[in-house]
Amino acid sequence: MMTKKCRWNLCSIWILLSVLGMLVGCAGNSGTSTFYMLRSMESPQESLSTASGQKTVSLLVGPITLPGYLDRNQMVTVVGKNEMALDEFNGWAESLRSSFYRVLLEDLSLLLKTPQVYGYDRSGSANSDYQVTIDVTRFDAAFGGDAVLTVFWTVSSKEGSTPSVTRKSVFRALVSSTGFSGVVDAQNQTLTAFSREIASTIQSLQR
Repeated sequence: MMTKKCRWNLCSIWILLSVLGMLVGCAGNSGTSTFYMLRSMESPQESLSTASGQKTVSLLVGPITLPGYLDRNQMVTVVGKNEMALDEFNGWAESLRSSFYRVLLEDLSLLLKTPQVYGYDRSGSANSDYQVTIDVTRFDAAFGGDAVLTVFWTVSSKEGSTPSVTRKSVFRALVSSTGFSGVVDAQNQTLTAFSREIASTIQSLQR
């Protein structure tokens, strides 16, 4: 005759096996995650022309703010006028803010031909010639549509030696291929265009 203790042990084993079966089933149905990164310019031909005798500029970039809906690892796409979609299996390899910051620093260094480009929390930034503060209000894309970067930004010079420049800029790039690779490529194009506008503005202030 089976004792009460034996029946309890068998019941526990059955529950454990059921839970393990469910976990194995879920693992078998899960997809493979893919991660993406924004990339900086690579070609030296991207650099802007520098006037003869113009000194090497130093630049402090930041602070940079991004909207809360982008403060996540998942890829965010536009699917309707007031609707966004988060993808479970496609995400950023690093935080979007970190990626945005990294690419902007690298692009500006290349465009302005200077190694003296500092993030807001980096040492040496106190001696920079210019500071760029950036508030991003939109940085997303729609499949079959456009990637959009909307940003409010200000360039100010050290000790107010030249007037500050404050602008709102909107950049668009067509998502020309299917899948998230096309989305990231289009977003990259908008960030490149923004880098160019900042660099051109700083060069105009140097004249």
